[in-house]
Amino acid sequence: MDASRRPDVDWLRVGAVYLLFVFHAGKVFDPAPFYHVRNDELSFAMLVVCGFIGLWHMPLLFLLAGWSAATSLRARGPRHFVRERVRKLAIPLVAGSVLLCPLIKYLELAGGQDLNHAGLSVAASLQDGFRQVIPGGLPVAPPFHESFLEFLPTFFTRLDRFSWAHLWFLAYLFTFTVLYLPAFLLFLRGPRQDLGARPWIVYAPLALLVPIQLVLRPYWPGIQNLYDDWANFAYYSVYLVAGFLLARHPELEARVQEERTRSLVVALAAMGVLLGAVITGSTAPAVLLAGSAVAGWCFVVALLGFARRWCTASGPVLQWLSESAFPVYVLHQAAIVIPGSLLVRLPLGIATKFTLLVLVSVALTLSVYQWAVRPFAVTRFLLGMKAKTRSLGRAALTPSRVAVPAIACLLVASSTSGAATPIGLWYAEGGAARVAIEARGDALCGRVVWLRSPFDDDGCDLRDRNNPDPALRRRPVVGLDVLHGLKARSDGTWDDGGIYDPSTGNTYTCSLTLDGDDRLRLRGYVGIPLIGRTTTWTRVGSENRLCRAD
Repeated sequence: MDASRRPDVDWLRVGAVYLLFVFHAGKVFDPAPFYHVRNDELSFAMLVVCGFIGLWHMPLLFLLAGWSAATSLRARGPRHFVRERVRKLAIPLVAGSVLLCPLIKYLELAGGQDLNHAGLSVAASLQDGFRQVIPGGLPVAPPFHESFLEFLPTFFTRLDRFSWAHLWFLAYLFTFTVLYLPAFLLFLRGPRQDLGARPWIVYAPLALLVPIQLVLRPYWPGIQNLYDDWANFAYYSVYLVAGFLLARHPELEARVQEERTRSLVVALAAMGVLLGAVITGSTAPAVLLAGSAVAGWCFVVALLGFARRWCTASGPVLQWLSESAFPVYVLHQAAIVIPGSLLVRLPLGIATKFTLLVLVSVALTLSVYQWAVRPFAVTRFLLGMKAKTRSLGRAALTPSRVAVPAIACLLVASSTSGAATPIGLWYAEGGAARVAIEARGDALCGRVVWLRSPFDDDGCDLRDRNNPDPALRRRPVVGLDVLHGLKARSDGTWDDGGIYDPSTGNTYTCSLTLDGDDRLRLRGYVGIPLIGRTTTWTRVGSENRLCRAD
């Protein structure tokens, strides 16, 4: 290992990158916007977990990037520093945007969400989930029915289709380091001052972070488009410069280590205030904004201090993890979004889906890194790695060897489960409604999750007005169970269930048969199957494929 490297900084960087698997897998189940894949059932616990990580996670990465920038600039000089930033940041940004981001954006649009440079819009069927955190709702996204091949050219030719997804971090970091290069050179060449002599200096950045949150964040909540995202631009700039100054003034790091316990106490107290505000539904945004700045900075200070004190070990494991951290950052999002789009369809609980998604994404990312990126000069170059200087033979004996059989089995199981059973999202009545079929116990049930015409003549939510039970006539049709009790038979059919028709208030006996992977036949009848009606439902996402087949 390079003797100039700091084990504590490396451990923090590795920990922050690998924590992204937990954070982004949790975002799939988090009511708070935004993530590219969204589970039907959401979790308040995931809101808390992801909210806690989000307070300090990206700020820590920017601060560590500032620390590394100071080290690199001091060692290389400005010309080679800029060249290194292009190799390390700009090239992976372009490569990732071309190779990974189109599929991430496609799955986002196919799932009913659209985050582009102008803001976030979501399909009508998803509005209720977002209203948990945005009571007024969001703009409605237009329907999206394109195939990936139809979509792909528009990703590169339409600004509202382009997305750099998680790679916004590279875009911002490259912009910051080039923009602030003159100031960084002045910092390095200027006279040294004993900044650590002032105890309050550790908390000085809060004098900028709190006003940024209070003044800028209400107007720029943050969509990472770089040109109109001034709250994030200013907020993360403070962390980057703070990291640079920490590397420039070792006495500051000593003061940070001394303040680690006090900072942790302050951070936990601020986190308690934020959690209380969320639980009670506080309408005091100033408390939330200022508290997030205080908690975020103090958690970062505490992590720096405790890592400096305890994370002193280095060796082959840290060397492998450190080398993998940047490629893992670039690769991990696709490894969560792609299998996540399949896993959310499974009839499993949130905890099981979350655990499965973390394991699958880690295994897939490390497998791709170990065997498709690390051994080859071209892929190393595209993902910002240094040229290979030694044999990687023994280094290849890592846990990712064990991951390949597991990931293959899990992905096959995921895709098979979605295609071999009626479980999933279906168009009913010629596309007038979408019904989610799911397993409940040993039976299948189905609930309405979207309506083409969700309002009645008075502009109110369509309700179950024809229900024979007067007590149920106020319940909305969206969210209504229309299928229940369908049991699997050995001949591949499901029967002995019921289907409810909200337009008449009648319930019929029902049987279900799959016609291929993407169509199902539902027959509702009274008494005997001969006296009834059969309707065909189509799996959501298969429209163009079925049309071409027909």
